[in-house]
Amino acid sequence: MGEDLDRSIMTGFPWQPASGYLPGESMEGRRYPNGETYPAWHEIDGMIAAMPAGTRLSFHLNNTKECPYVSALLRGDPEMLRLIDELCSKYRARHIQVNISARGLPTELFTPGEVWEKSSQHLVELAERHPETLFLIPIFQRLLPDSTSADSWPFMQRLLQASSERSSGKPAGNLVAFFDNSAGSGKVPDAVPEIPADYPREVAQPIGFTGGISASNVQDWLSRYSAAAAAHGCKCISDAQSGFREGRDRGKPIDVGALKGLVQSVYQWGTSGA
Repeated sequence: MGEDLDRSIMTGFPWQPASGYLPGESMEGRRYPNGETYPAWHEIDGMIAAMPAGTRLSFHLNNTKECPYVSALLRGDPEMLRLIDELCSKYRARHIQVNISARGLPTELFTPGEVWEKSSQHLVELAERHPETLFLIPIFQRLLPDSTSADSWPFMQRLLQASSERSSGKPAGNLVAFFDNSAGSGKVPDAVPEIPADYPREVAQPIGFTGGISASNVQDWLSRYSAAAAAHGCKCISDAQSGFREGRDRGKPIDVGALKGLVQSVYQWGTSGA
């Protein structure tokens, strides 16, 4: 939070924007017609130009039928690998969240089996190639329509193991477990998630927490999240999405007053020595 700008992308590619995301086109063709969620690439370029030099951006990769970013990435699609390279180099991504929690994503891509080995390989190789960018992997448990359950923690374990095997026993420091049981719904968690005992300890491995953060509660949750991370010897990362939207709905326009309040609360927390 603070100097980083978080932007989700459902807009094609910088070299081939999706319909509705070209300059001058009607926003009616967009998933969210207000344009403030999933901005077009030329709009992102404009934001970069308007911000202080050196401000880094963050991106969320989602997955829909029209834009299957996550499934294509995990399958090693060349266009998706090119996109990640461009986000990390041209756009200097601070972090990229790979939303394996996206509804409808084939679970075989992140559950034990032959397919997940290839999925983990692609992510580990990207993390090695772009050490300055954090790759956030959502940690969640969810009941599926067929009454089975999906748990993403084993996939995170596999990523860390595969990375360790390639680098003398130490996983890449930019593979990050990101706990968000709200999945963008704005739901406030009941408690700070427990960090698994086998998550890298005392090596300043980043770890992420979020869910339901707003101006009114951000200082409390940042204190609790950072304390949990510090107790495990980790660095803490957090973000907010629904908490500064109208009606706390991530698909609605930004509530400027709520966003200003959130920024002010984060600044106060960060400068108070918390």
